[in-house]
Amino acid sequence: MTVVSGVSLPELPAESLTLGNGLRLRLVPLPHLQSATVSFFVRVGSRYETAQTNGLSHFLEHMLYRGTERHPAAHELNLAIERLGGTLDAATHVDFTSYDLTLPSETIGQGTELLADVLCNPLLTDLGTEKQIIREEILEELNEEGQQIDIDNVSRQLLYPDHPLGFSIAGPLGNLDRFDSAHLRRHHTDHYVARNSVICVAGAFDSRELETTIRSHFDAMPAGDAIEPNSAPRGAAATRFSYVREHGSQTDVRLSFHTPGLASVEAPTLLLLARVLDDGLSTRIHQTICEERGLAYEAFAGNDTFEDCGVFDFGASVEHKKAPLLVETVLELIDALREDPPSDAEVEKAKRRYLWDLRTVRDDPEATSHLVGSGALFGLPERVGTMAEQVARVTSADIQRAVREHLDPKDAYLTCVGMLDAGLLSDVRDLVGA
Repeated sequence: MTVVSGVSLPELPAESLTLGNGLRLRLVPLPHLQSATVSFFVRVGSRYETAQTNGLSHFLEHMLYRGTERHPAAHELNLAIERLGGTLDAATHVDFTSYDLTLPSETIGQGTELLADVLCNPLLTDLGTEKQIIREEILEELNEEGQQIDIDNVSRQLLYPDHPLGFSIAGPLGNLDRFDSAHLRRHHTDHYVARNSVICVAGAFDSRELETTIRSHFDAMPAGDAIEPNSAPRGAAATRFSYVREHGSQTDVRLSFHTPGLASVEAPTLLLLARVLDDGLSTRIHQTICEERGLAYEAFAGNDTFEDCGVFDFGASVEHKKAPLLVETVLELIDALREDPPSDAEVEKAKRRYLWDLRTVRDDPEATSHLVGSGALFGLPERVGTMAEQVARVTSADIQRAVREHLDPKDAYLTCVGMLDAGLLSDVRDLVGA
């Protein structure tokens, strides 16, 4: 039991194993629960792609649902999972893809066998229907002229031009049209291998029985090699402002800064900075932007992190004419922290809320499997106590130093998607000197 800032944190009972092929296995028995989640994490995503293969990881994730050798039709596969009381979810991220199968405790063994079949034996045929579905997904991010209008995608293109970190996860329509079964099979062979993956199970199960099941169904996965991502670019991009004209009643605004990554010693400080700014309705972002100035219905601040780099974002959707005032307000919030550190009371509240969230992870098997499994995938701390102690050491002065070093207004990137006339465009650009 770890006690930090008055919050008691029981340690997660995680057992670490490695299969003969190099697949890392984490078992976290939580017998007070009624269900369990089997999660599979693999280093595959848009960061590991090229301009020609962008979108392939996301397409492959979709195609794994469409049938296996034992269950050759999507309906048959889904029916087999649902008959066990299970729900299979998957998500492609920039730098990893996750698969989560949550089941009642009594069917966890059968569900694990099904998940192994999905991951190891996909048919990867009959691409037409899935291409139509993904096409609709991509079109949601484009306007009538085919321009990207998703603010997250536009901002990442600005921050990481000519680098896979600037790619959209779904990729362009042209790539989707061109991909065939051979592309999918090659990508699966390269990435879905034991040394590039982690499997984590959290919840109610018998550890010895489940270990035997996992070994019998995942031992045959090819060992392969761990895939290393392309290094993140260093230095500022040539352009720090991006604007896409899009009809609507509001303009989406993002003010972004480059930050260190998950492995950095500054990661806990940036985590607390995000919580000081935006963790509840009493924090600075909501109070200033929404309550005091009435600029937006909601606003946010947060640190989006990868292994070796990150992006600290501020964002909101506002009436077009309010865009300059929103940017000005965010810069004022940053300047306030550059001038004076957050109060000890703010930092202590942020720590306690983080620690409470960390403690309640054990109430949710999927949250537990993601905490432990993603840590194993990226070589991060997997013990609750270690995470808590790292955050506990952060001081107000540390947060101020991080703001001064990483949130310098002269290094800000500004992205706007909406309808700004020439005067408004000039005003927002002038605010960041872009």
